[in-house]
Amino acid sequence: MSSSVYSRHRAAFAQALASALGVPAADIEPQVKPADPAHGDLSFATFPLAKAQKKAPPAIAAGLAQTLSVPGLEIKAVGPYVNARFALMPFTAEVLDAARSAGLAYGGDADAGRGKTVTVDYSSPNIAKPIAFHHIRTTFLGHCIANIYRALGWRVEGINYLGDWGKQFGLVAVGFQEYGDPARIDDMGHLVEVYVKANTRAEKEPEFDAKARDFFRRMEAGDAEALKVWNQFRETSIRGFKTIYARMGIEFEHIEGESRYQGKMDAVIEQIAKKPGVKESQGALIVDLPYAENEPPILLKKNDGTTLYATRDLAAAEDRYERFHYDKALYVVAQDQALHFRQVFRTLSAMGQPWADRCVHVAFGRIHGMSTRKGLVVQLNDVLDEAKERASVKVKENQEAGRLQSNDPDLLAEQIGLGAIAFGDLKHKRASDYTFDWDEVLSFEGHTGPYLQYAHARVVNVLRKGGGVPASYDASLLTLPEEQALVREIMRLPEVVKDAAEQYEPSLVARLLLDVAAALSRYYTLGNQERDKRILVENDDALRFARLALTDAARVTLAAGLTLLGIPTPENM
Repeated sequence: MSSSVYSRHRAAFAQALASALGVPAADIEPQVKPADPAHGDLSFATFPLAKAQKKAPPAIAAGLAQTLSVPGLEIKAVGPYVNARFALMPFTAEVLDAARSAGLAYGGDADAGRGKTVTVDYSSPNIAKPIAFHHIRTTFLGHCIANIYRALGWRVEGINYLGDWGKQFGLVAVGFQEYGDPARIDDMGHLVEVYVKANTRAEKEPEFDAKARDFFRRMEAGDAEALKVWNQFRETSIRGFKTIYARMGIEFEHIEGESRYQGKMDAVIEQIAKKPGVKESQGALIVDLPYAENEPPILLKKNDGTTLYATRDLAAAEDRYERFHYDKALYVVAQDQALHFRQVFRTLSAMGQPWADRCVHVAFGRIHGMSTRKGLVVQLNDVLDEAKERASVKVKENQEAGRLQSNDPDLLAEQIGLGAIAFGDLKHKRASDYTFDWDEVLSFEGHTGPYLQYAHARVVNVLRKGGGVPASYDASLLTLPEEQALVREIMRLPEVVKDAAEQYEPSLVARLLLDVAAALSRYYTLGNQERDKRILVENDDALRFARLALTDAARVTLAAGLTLLGIPTPENM
């Protein structure tokens, strides 16, 4: 299996420590941590050894440091710590070569997940309704997590599990009879209008609501006419969804819905009846399990005989395992559904499914404060339109001020708008809530998508002015503290991608990119202050080539990371 520059040096340091202490390297490696940058790159604390060796930790550290010799590492004791610093060479060349040779694949490891499969259930809007802004978190998080697993060599089966079954389609159907225009049955916007009117009426008129329920019962009973109408609504919705996903650069391996399991749920209920069992409760059918005080039961069928989300999710989990034999099944769904997924997974486990513990609810928090100029019903496409519109104003302002260049300002505004919305979400830890702010997400300064896109475009421009990427260079010339700081940020991407996969946490990648851009900015600014520290230094070809190679590695890191996040990387800004 391939490994990153960091992990190779870390493993070598751990092995040397283990040999000196006479213990397995596996015992030592978890104790090797990143060091305080002022004192090194790797650190090993000797406190746990003090009792057995009957020595003070500083004395143990000093003794160990004297005995260790690891190629490529400078080792010394700092109080109770044994610290190691990566030697200028070959470390610098290793990092730059790793990034530049990998290109957009940098950060990944095609061997890490070889032979493994992950299903990622995400986005999952309801048909006959718009993709609302609240779908942004599941959509961007799921897309990014899928990208990260692909980069790590996993077979990824991305599933857009549509809400395409339930009473709401009865509402659209009976609503269409009263408010619909048959000539516009292929118009997604018209279906949304019909749904809103029908839903409002059903809340006020029990008779109308009963008609919708009856239509859904007809669907579940296999009524041909009801299913024909439902299928028209479904196809119209999917066409509309695909347009928005294409705009966001998102494709799914599978677009399927709850309807896939119609006709298959009785078999699942029969399985559950055998183990762990079912029973009736107030006319409904529930899973026979012990429940905590005030915990609602796991409903399989309502008292009118119709099925529920839990029934369909149980059928889906079994179906997906039969199809994909997954090593992990990720459900990127809001934290609000935590109880639902705990109960579904608990039921699978009680059924004796050996793969039940492979199912993971990747929960996320809420967004507050979103509104658009169009009003309170916030559709995702409206948000993307408004982001583009607002970005267009900034592009025009910056072009007129000479701060920005673009041959296609309309495309650039679309890229900046999408990058702003996506990064504005992905930079937050997924479990946290956050408040959306238009001015913040669209700023070209600070922790934003446009800031990172600008950083990428700026290094592309530097490389362009420097005559392109050098074929060969001398990495030993990159001795400035700012250069070495940037090398260390570039080095981190492969480790951060691995951590992001383990924690299902794209914000780790987002934050690393901000660190890379900040280190790059400090390096770039240094050259503005002292001519001999410029990237495009004059009268020294060797030094200029080395600095261009470093700049190119930074470009690759930004481009690879932004691509993992699903964010466009314009080359002119």
